[in-house]
Amino acid sequence: MKYEVGQLVVGTVNAVKPYALFLTFEDNVQGLLHISEISDAYIRDIEKYGTMGDRLKVLILSIDKTNGFLRVSLKNVPAEEAYSTHSNGRSAPDFKEGDFEPLKEKLPESIDIAMQEINDGEKK
Repeated sequence: MKYEVGQLVVGTVNAVKPYALFLTFEDNVQGLLHISEISDAYIRDIEKYGTMGDRLKVLILSIDKTNGFLRVSLKNVPAEEAYSTHSNGRSAPDFKEGDFEPLKEKLPESIDIAMQEINDGEKK
């Protein structure tokens, strides 16, 4: 496969470092997805975006002419083109009816106490 700057390609994560995900593309071409090219937001844990074996669609930013190594970006992939097999394994907790009843019962009292403290503070 011939690669070009600006091309969207799908790669497989083959190594995870705190600063980057390393990917393998068709024809065993290697690439680097630096942490700064994942998102504009601060990233505390790169594994929230990719782990070993995940497949990601990325945009080619540059190609090293000597070895064909690709520098790629995830954040520059158009939303309608985005593709990832990554799953962070997290799900929303299940709540049952009545789980928050104690809070519901105590809330009016807590509000009254907080309002009294505010009013007492304004009087001083």
